[in-house]
Amino acid sequence: MADIAVQGAPGGVRFSPLASLSTLVDPGRTLIVTDRRIHALFGSAFPPCPIAFVPEGEAAKSWEVLGGLYRRLTDIRMDRDGLILAIGGGSISDLAGFAAHTWMRGIAFAAAPTTLLAMTDASLGGKNAIDFEGYKNVVGSFHQPEAVICDIETLRALDGAQFSSGMAEVVKHAVIDGEEYFSFLEATLSAAGGSGFNHESCSSAALRRMVADSQRVKLAIVARDPTEKGERRILNLGHTFGHAVEIVTGAPHGHAVSIGLRLACAYSVARGDMAEAAKARIESLLKGYGLPVRLSETASGAVADGGIRKAMARRIAEALVMDKKRSGGIVHFVIPRAIGEVSVERVAVGALAAFLEEVEL
Repeated sequence: MADIAVQGAPGGVRFSPLASLSTLVDPGRTLIVTDRRIHALFGSAFPPCPIAFVPEGEAAKSWEVLGGLYRRLTDIRMDRDGLILAIGGGSISDLAGFAAHTWMRGIAFAAAPTTLLAMTDASLGGKNAIDFEGYKNVVGSFHQPEAVICDIETLRALDGAQFSSGMAEVVKHAVIDGEEYFSFLEATLSAAGGSGFNHESCSSAALRRMVADSQRVKLAIVARDPTEKGERRILNLGHTFGHAVEIVTGAPHGHAVSIGLRLACAYSVARGDMAEAAKARIESLLKGYGLPVRLSETASGAVADGGIRKAMARRIAEALVMDKKRSGGIVHFVIPRAIGEVSVERVAVGALAAFLEEVEL
């Protein structure tokens, strides 16, 4: 499958219509992993390969679904020269990449992401995983895709909540990258006027730049630290709190990360590391692209004062204990200091838990 990679593109990433997949894969050696909603939307552009259907969303990332995928690979007699092609969102690429890495000690894997979250984050960098007993991504591996094929026009089919979920990662990348990318997102939002940004009608150029710049940020960091021993940890900005919020509330990943990013900024301000003005700009950009920044703005509803709020804070703090970045009672926590300036520090879980007891959730 070496011919599927695009010369000059980082990580074998290319922008191309889904229909181009038919010219890039060998149908006799490829298994497509997707869900039925994605197939209903885009199946006419799929190459003529056998298909394994999995549940939508996070439900795909389970032992049971992984076992079913292994049975499908057995049924089609997939050998070590085969390829698993994930078409869909981040959960599909997480599952398919892990299956590819573990089938016969590793076969080729490629992805055609159809969501903003998958194009800008989940399908890039080689992280693959399934969930276990309610904890996200605790069983996984690193297995780089041979190619990532992005059809920008598939983003038009997303509903508003799905698109905004991906924008959490886009904003995160802009905070890490610096003023030029962050200001572009502010200007794009401002140009949309009072009606707000509309991914269905905005220009393809704007969508492509969002995706391409986020890919640039992530892939450059991954290239320097492929297995997350150091610098790559900064890509977890907003995710320590965000994953805990996701576990406790069931909010979509990007929405939970948005809340986590706001909480990380608030924690940094409380420590005196970030200016309130920078926090306000980040919060404003998240809200402008339709993202919640507080639990009361999610589908789980308002968080009451007093005992209920404190109980919610305790549940989120308890979820931090299973964070993959934890070592003993310490978490490798990403501190945002300014737009374009972040760092990773070893922070006590207890300190984060105490902060959650006091902050507005």
